[in-house]
Amino acid sequence: MVSNHYTDTRKQREDIVNNIGIGNIIASFIIDRHHPNGPEIHKITSTGIIIIYNQYTGKMVTKLIARPNQIKRYYEEGKAPQYLLELAAEHQAKGYNKI
Repeated sequence: MVSNHYTDTRKQREDIVNNIGIGNIIASFIIDRHHPNGPEIHKITSTGIIIIYNQYTGKMVTKLIARPNQIKRYYEEGKAPQYLLELAAEHQAKGYNKI
């Protein structure tokens, strides 16, 4: 299940994500920013992709191509994997996070 937002507006980003590859889920975080639709589950993959799901519906909301500082914020209480930070930095240098 995918949200209408993602289906309608994120084709270019999805193309880049598919080119990078999803990889394997290496971490998952519940994020509650008090959105009207409820909390989200943010899953980080081994290729530096963040896949966001609505916790209540299970629908995928979006996929992000992570920046290093995003990755660091998820790992507040621990240290983010170095390879993941380096990969996110490469993606950011290519401008992937702006798509």
